[in-house]
Amino acid sequence: MRPNRPTAGPETCFSPAADAPQRQPKWLSGYGWALVAFFLASFLVLPAVGQLKASDRVAPEMLNLLETRCFGCHGEDEPEAGLNLAHFQTIGSVRLDRDTWEKVLRRVVAGSMPPGDASAITDEERAELGRWVDDVLHNVDCSDALQPGQITIRRLNRGEYRHTIQDLLMVDYEPASFFPGDDAGYGFDNIGDVLSLPPVLMEKYLSAAEAVSRLAIQAPEDFQPVEIDIGLSGFEFDNDTNRLSEGLAFLTSGEAVCKVEPKEKFEGQLRLRVVGQQAGDEPCRMTVHLDRRKLGSYKITQDEQQETIDIPLRMGTGPRQIRISFDNDFYRPDAPEGRQDRNLLVQGVSLLAKAGTPAEPSAAHRHFFIAVAAKKSEEEPVAKKLLGVWASRFFRRPASENEIDRLTAVYAAARADDASFEQSMQYALQAILVSPKFLFKAEQPPPADGTSRRLNSYELATSLSYFLWNSTPDGALLQTAHERDLQDDELLRAEVRRLLADPKADRMIRSFASQWLQLRALDLSQPDPELYAGVDRELLADMREETELFCRDVFRNNRSLFDLLSADYSYVNSRLAGHYGLDPVKPEDGFVRVSLGETARRGVLTQGSILTVTSNPNRTSPVKRGRWILENILGEPPPPALPDIMPLEQQKLTGTLRQQMEQHRADPACASCHATMDPLGFALENFDAVGQWRTEDAGGPVDASGELPSGEKFNGAVELLKVLQERKQQEFIRCLTEKMMIYALGRGLRYEDQCAVNEILKRLEANGYQFEELILAIVESPPFRQRQKDTN
Repeated sequence: MRPNRPTAGPETCFSPAADAPQRQPKWLSGYGWALVAFFLASFLVLPAVGQLKASDRVAPEMLNLLETRCFGCHGEDEPEAGLNLAHFQTIGSVRLDRDTWEKVLRRVVAGSMPPGDASAITDEERAELGRWVDDVLHNVDCSDALQPGQITIRRLNRGEYRHTIQDLLMVDYEPASFFPGDDAGYGFDNIGDVLSLPPVLMEKYLSAAEAVSRLAIQAPEDFQPVEIDIGLSGFEFDNDTNRLSEGLAFLTSGEAVCKVEPKEKFEGQLRLRVVGQQAGDEPCRMTVHLDRRKLGSYKITQDEQQETIDIPLRMGTGPRQIRISFDNDFYRPDAPEGRQDRNLLVQGVSLLAKAGTPAEPSAAHRHFFIAVAAKKSEEEPVAKKLLGVWASRFFRRPASENEIDRLTAVYAAARADDASFEQSMQYALQAILVSPKFLFKAEQPPPADGTSRRLNSYELATSLSYFLWNSTPDGALLQTAHERDLQDDELLRAEVRRLLADPKADRMIRSFASQWLQLRALDLSQPDPELYAGVDRELLADMREETELFCRDVFRNNRSLFDLLSADYSYVNSRLAGHYGLDPVKPEDGFVRVSLGETARRGVLTQGSILTVTSNPNRTSPVKRGRWILENILGEPPPPALPDIMPLEQQKLTGTLRQQMEQHRADPACASCHATMDPLGFALENFDAVGQWRTEDAGGPVDASGELPSGEKFNGAVELLKVLQERKQQEFIRCLTEKMMIYALGRGLRYEDQCAVNEILKRLEANGYQFEELILAIVESPPFRQRQKDTN
């Protein structure tokens, strides 16, 4: 049976409708409505906090074991490391704080808890404690129907917003990259529980709605310069005295630089809003450059008042640099009060496109106006039809008649106020763009009685497209959702394969890979330039590109997921080939696939990106590398370091790095965790802090041998990878599956999700661990297709 759907005509079957204001939409009054919508949205996104039932008491014999062996150090009174185990009196409370007990389990199994100086614990008791914790955390009764759980309503993140605007309106709204950064949870930036709506983002949405509507729709009133904010956060100073505070604050002479990359030739003006704090016998002076070309020098004559400086500007496509310098710093403490210090504050930098009527409408304009009024009497019916279609597309379900009427009222009020037809449509589009029904990925709540419900076709289409495309469903997917039940297994599989085959699936691959493998940390990496000459921003960007292209190859060609660890090929350009010591690649060829042959490089673990983000600026870090493998490959993150442990550099240790680590590990408080992390990291020691091959360290030969607590021995990266594939393959596949599932659902995994994970692992084993099977298994799983209210 098909799920219930709102009724709609064929023009409005492509999404929900907008919360449009019913009063006339002069620009500020339109924003007034938008603020109300945002306040409503804020209430919608408050996450529901569920509590587990506390009726299932811990068995007396196990509680007695915990009291005698654990509570002495981790009881109510001043618990060591802040870990109080005494308040865990029920099975439910243990499962509710699963992360804590996962760490307890690892410490118990490794033999570091209880420590040797605690009351004696027998091997039998240790095994009993380990079995109990493992059973409570991991043994789920999957005989009943799988519990899909609930997902917190969330807003679109920056990437999803930009891609959605681009796909629907043919407008690449690049300033979306200057929205406040998205918080991350469980390693990903699409988690509903952490995607808050700060006031500054509300302001950005409002200004974005105006800019996007003007870029999409060309109105006669708008053939004036279109101002595009460059964003002050993109500037970097050349010294530490100047700072980013309420603008670019030049407290001494210096320069601020920002990179821009026009998609097409630009002709117009560069607008600067500046404030001078005057002192001395001359006004503030500044100079502005585009790359090496001087645009001009300027005097700021007002004191403590904002001035606007418009500079004629032409530039072609490609990366460019805007440089602003403060030229005449002055400081005289003995000068009259208020005249001792001359400073410069730049409060805004923007581009103003050259005014002028275009010869013909833009592609985006033609794309928006799928219907045109031949005469004025036809304008309002055409406007209503257009708004029905576009509201439906933006809200990802058919717009209701009430919603369309409210949007049409926005258009009509503007038209009655002598706005042109096109500008009136801009106002209505702005109402759509600030509606919570566009900005938030909302779903109907699950039944209050705790039973599960299937997502309707529109909700499932939305979840599917934002998972695989980082964007809204296309017209074909929404039309399918309108006409058929997307919950049909064969239909759902067909749509998954269609979306994966589309180039837009590359967005998912890059986004997932960069977050799972922590490639974004490369943006913060600063290898010591004296030790690693030539490792600059461009080379670090090349490292990231290599890993993303490699993951794309594995995923796009539906290879075995184990190839991520063991593949004997990669993608390099001329710079990376030279960095790695591989056969030369012609610069004009860009990135090409190369065989790694007899080298010791295999899969992602030996790529420069991973090796750099897991190193310190001036040396490798076996601890960071080992921890990274545990977290991202084996899914077994170690507990954080104890707060009173001194960093390695501050300890009086001698010898090679490995010898220093062995001295550090002699501390019983450190031994258990390092016994697992360090061998993994040591296996990569033939690669320096920026991923180059080496055979010596600190004047001695590199020792890349290691042995895990479970007895596996290896020497070097290749043997480690063999151990990981042969003996740790299930841990890797489970880790990757859980990471992809978190990314797909937009929430962390719950205790009950293990049943779904186990079913996915069975499917992968039966189908050669192929990437497409992983995606299909996740999409077809109950947590992706159903919702159930948390009643615990």
